[in-house]
Amino acid sequence: MEIVGKNLGGVVSVFFGSTPSPVVTPVSQSAVRAVTPPGTGTVDTTVTTSSGTTVTSAADEFTYVTTPSIQKVNPNGGTTLGGNRVTIAGAGFTGATAVSFGSIAATSVTVESDQEIVAVTPAEPAGKVDVVVTAPTGTSPIDPADVYGYSLKVPVITSVAPDVGSSSGGTTVTIYGKRFKDVSAVDFGSTPATSYTVTSKSITAVAPAGVGTVDVNVTNDSGVSAVGSPVDQFTYTSGG
Repeated sequence: MEIVGKNLGGVVSVFFGSTPSPVVTPVSQSAVRAVTPPGTGTVDTTVTTSSGTTVTSAADEFTYVTTPSIQKVNPNGGTTLGGNRVTIAGAGFTGATAVSFGSIAATSVTVESDQEIVAVTPAEPAGKVDVVVTAPTGTSPIDPADVYGYSLKVPVITSVAPDVGSSSGGTTVTIYGKRFKDVSAVDFGSTPATSYTVTSKSITAVAPAGVGTVDVNVTNDSGVSAVGSPVDQFTYTSGG
């Protein structure tokens, strides 16, 4: 960036806040070019010459803008039918206006914090796509950490019986569906089942403790079953 002022000849250093510029190039008595170092927020830009250091004022302020960045997508795969809740971890998510999976917008987006977004996947063909977050400060860059895989081999739940059980846990539940090969997890909401046994068309699982109505989801090597449908829901009741 170029800094314009007076008596800037013989520049010794340029600071952005308390951090020095890594590259400073004198231009003239009234201008100097400097490369900004990493930083956050709004800081004063100061120029030091052989005659002294500039006095700070509103005119010298420089504001760092944090564009969204994605560090992790969990789970990182799911069914081509869409409907999976995906937690996106990263930074710069405040005020995020959109999340897309490839070129298709998520069906819902909830900004939990500057570091976390929960989005529901749209339906897409089998394959891998990049997850992209758009915020007022820009769009997240493409990164290996943002890849989400759509698969036809993801488990499908058709019913849960019984679909009601004690909030203290311990209810034995049979989960019916397909593609239950290589199951690696069974969850009631975000809580793992106490235990589970898998056959080709059903899973017998022991519900953990919980409250309210949650989605039951099954994970295999290809991804996670879709959630949000009444067929996979389990409701906790109070009492023993």
